[in-house]
Amino acid sequence: MRAPALSKNQRQVGTDDAFSRSVEIVVTPAIFAAGGWLLDRWLSTGPWIAVALGSVAFLGKITAEWYRYTGRMGGIEQEMGANRPTNSRGLHLPEEIDDRLPTGVTLDERTEP
Repeated sequence: MRAPALSKNQRQVGTDDAFSRSVEIVVTPAIFAAGGWLLDRWLSTGPWIAVALGSVAFLGKITAEWYRYTGRMGGIEQEMGANRPTNSRGLHLPEEIDDRLPTGVTLDERTEP
């Protein structure tokens, strides 16, 4: 079953959202690193505060995106499960296996005459 076609406005919203998130992932650590660079200059400590703040901001943004993604996917899975029709053919029941052999069939080895 194919998903319904999205209108141009719906596609644009998804693209804008993805673009804004990707910009946030890049710009937020850059802002934190710039603030760390200013602190490094003020404290005369080298690039360590800038690197630390930029790294923490980057890992924080990636973690936030991961939780946002898993939350959305969980909601979609629940929605798909709620829209799924009930099983009317009994496939959820355990399969009954008939171990009986047909008439005239044995498991004895054949002997050559």
